[in-house]
Amino acid sequence: MQPTRPTRRWLASSLLAGLAAALLTPAFGATEFPQKPVSLVVPFAAGGGLDVTARIIADRLKEELGQPVLILNRPGAGSSVGARVVASSPADGYTLFITSGSAYGYLHLLVSNFDLKLDDFTPVAGVASNPSVIVASTKLPVKSLAELADYGRTKPGAISFCSTGAGGLNHLQLEMFKRAVKAKSGKEFDVTHVPYNGLAPALTGVRDGSVQACTLPYTALVKNLNGKDLRILAVQRGARLPWLPDVPTTGQQGYPELDGNDAFINITAPKGTPPAVLAKLESAIQKTMQDPAVRRKLEEIEVQPVFMNSRETEKWLEDDVRRFSAIIREAGLAVK
Repeated sequence: MQPTRPTRRWLASSLLAGLAAALLTPAFGATEFPQKPVSLVVPFAAGGGLDVTARIIADRLKEELGQPVLILNRPGAGSSVGARVVASSPADGYTLFITSGSAYGYLHLLVSNFDLKLDDFTPVAGVASNPSVIVASTKLPVKSLAELADYGRTKPGAISFCSTGAGGLNHLQLEMFKRAVKAKSGKEFDVTHVPYNGLAPALTGVRDGSVQACTLPYTALVKNLNGKDLRILAVQRGARLPWLPDVPTTGQQGYPELDGNDAFINITAPKGTPPAVLAKLESAIQKTMQDPAVRRKLEEIEVQPVFMNSRETEKWLEDDVRRFSAIIREAGLAVK
């Protein structure tokens, strides 16, 4: 028995309606995500500049996502521990990586048996930048980069020079400084590198005399200590900081190749995270970074709030990896 004309019309319209619904239904995760707390992995110790920045952002991001955003501190080996945690997590948007710079993109050159690369992560957004500074203990008789360089050249091994992590941005900034000093004077800047797991322990090292100098991200912690336990010798950027008007830049002291070394704080997700989930995260982060209260809180710790979308962040990371990969190969660096 053939269907009647109305029945055929009903079947056809039902088929078309179903097809339209399928086409209009968002990809996996667009409406369902998130259904549980999201973890934001910080590859440095609690209390440092990146950790504080992450907590400020997470506190507002939870409102946009409608779920708690938990901070997980996983320090170690120049951020490789944190990177491994994120890369090995399910690609569902519930585990994100926040870090300064692009270290996880070149760690395969530094850490034996570390096989992750930039392609193993998907950029979500750039959220802030933090200028880097070169500091010295007030117990060290130097007040400029020239004096620091002379001290390191004339007293080989006398300076223990710390960073916030082996293989991280601040370590590579030290290598850039060493290379620049040698190029300028023809002599080695002979110092001992002492890596710490984050800003807070590095500052403790300077304060208690364990190390004599450091290259560090600038935060309110450093500002509050200036003139007491440490002396800020230079800012690694092209212009002086408005809150440090008396501190010259690296370029103003004869090392222009060190200018522009801001730590770019960015958020990434494991490779393979659904595009709809990534889009929702990017949108939520953008709204978070547009919040005046968030911007004010970041500025209070001398972190410059920004927003870069996923494509802009990806390009920045790729350029950064190329630059520092060259430094790593030239210096023959390795992190055990």
